[in-house]
Amino acid sequence: MSVRLMRPDEVSNVITMMRALWPAAGEYDFSDETVYVWQRPDSSLGGFASFSLRPWAEGCASAPVPYIEGWWVAPELRQQGVGRELLAAIERWCREHGYVELGSDAETENDVSIQSHVALGFEPTMKLQFFCKSLS
Repeated sequence: MSVRLMRPDEVSNVITMMRALWPAAGEYDFSDETVYVWQRPDSSLGGFASFSLRPWAEGCASAPVPYIEGWWVAPELRQQGVGRELLAAIERWCREHGYVELGSDAETENDVSIQSHVALGFEPTMKLQFFCKSLS
């Protein structure tokens, strides 16, 4: 299997992948997350999926709930089952630890992510619009 838990010496590699997913995210701390990586035959990494335990998640009935925080696969590895394997590892962990739901999200205009979620069995629950008001 090419999916395994991230090792401490791979944090910078995963942060590089995370920045490909969210270029404007700035500094990122995986300390509250469990991170699985996809290891290529040459030992380099080709993707990751991370999750945390949230006290609750929109659209989920159980609490706490494991929640996908980040999920990225290198472009040349997409549509080859890498993303599916990464999420399968998270689902196994969740079932082994007694969880019955897995939450996630995608930006409403990210059609590829939405289609990927649906293809892997996620069901849309609701749409939200976030707001920000400057107080300065």
